[in-house]
Amino acid sequence: MQRDPGRSPKASAAKEPPERTTRRSPAPTSAKPRASHDGRSTVPREELAKLIVALGDTSHPRHASAVNDLVALGPAAVTAICEALGPSKPWLTVYRAAEAAGRLGDGRATGPLIQALQHPNSNVRWSIVQALGQVSDMRAMIALRRVARTDQGRTTWGESVAETAQSVLDELGRRSVWGQGFELIKTAVVAGLMIVALILSFSVVTSLRAELGRFGRFIPGETELPQFTVPTALPTTTTGSTGGDIGSVLPQPTTLAQPTVEPVLGPTALPDLSTELTGTVLQEANVRPVPSTDNQPIGRVRPGEEIVFLARTANSQWFLIRLADEAASGSTINSLDGTGWISQALVSPPPGELEVREVDLTNVSP
Repeated sequence: MQRDPGRSPKASAAKEPPERTTRRSPAPTSAKPRASHDGRSTVPREELAKLIVALGDTSHPRHASAVNDLVALGPAAVTAICEALGPSKPWLTVYRAAEAAGRLGDGRATGPLIQALQHPNSNVRWSIVQALGQVSDMRAMIALRRVARTDQGRTTWGESVAETAQSVLDELGRRSVWGQGFELIKTAVVAGLMIVALILSFSVVTSLRAELGRFGRFIPGETELPQFTVPTALPTTTTGSTGGDIGSVLPQPTTLAQPTVEPVLGPTALPDLSTELTGTVLQEANVRPVPSTDNQPIGRVRPGEEIVFLARTANSQWFLIRLADEAASGSTINSLDGTGWISQALVSPPPGELEVREVDLTNVSP
């Protein structure tokens, strides 16, 4: 488990999030806010204060539903959520408040979310990055670029904060006008470079053809013919068995190479793969091309998604999976065969034995 620099083991152990608190909460169950005399939704401050306390108190009776209850209150809860965000606030409160802010998507939360990116807990920064991707304005994109360049932290389940920020930036770029304009400019620059390369290539090919056309052509007064001297082989005198001199060369015996016999390996017992092993995604996670987080994700799966286990690494820390036949609309794996690797901490354990598959990570570009 990787901890942030400068934190003692005892403090880190006390601040690491339990697994159940990192999962998204079920559907909201709280009542709708009532309307005031001027038509705007109002919520008693006591109700908001209780929900904010419940975010970070695992023993509170409303802890599990606090995020959904705040989201159900709508814009009336944004001010209280913004007050709960901050680099010095308890990590669990900030982690879940960021989740609520992201689900609301209110632009008023952008500033407090950016300030909370200074929080020392990597799990909190990961949650804020996800929330900024939902708010999605220009300030959020600038902050996400800074996180993608400088943040070296990882969550307790192995996700890189910087790589998550880059994935969110890529998604925002596909959705925003600024991102589309940048892609057009980049495409135009690449096209211009290709045209220049083609012009240079044509010039080189033309010069080469001219040189090849002159090769071997005799031009009187300009071409100098080379002078060749043919070497003459001298006979070798060899003394025979009779003692006389024989003017001949005796051939030397040639040693033939001995054939190499390759050892034959016996059959290797493989696990029974006739039964399809399925599992469930425990929380929203990235799917990667190889069993490592030092690369760009090729897909994303939603909580509760049914998956099919295909193989595992030797240490059982990563599983090769594919989506079940009836996949949710938000889950995708963008590979040629529809498969990818996912961390074992993010899915339920397979119900049987899996094939061990070794993957060469040295030739994989990040």
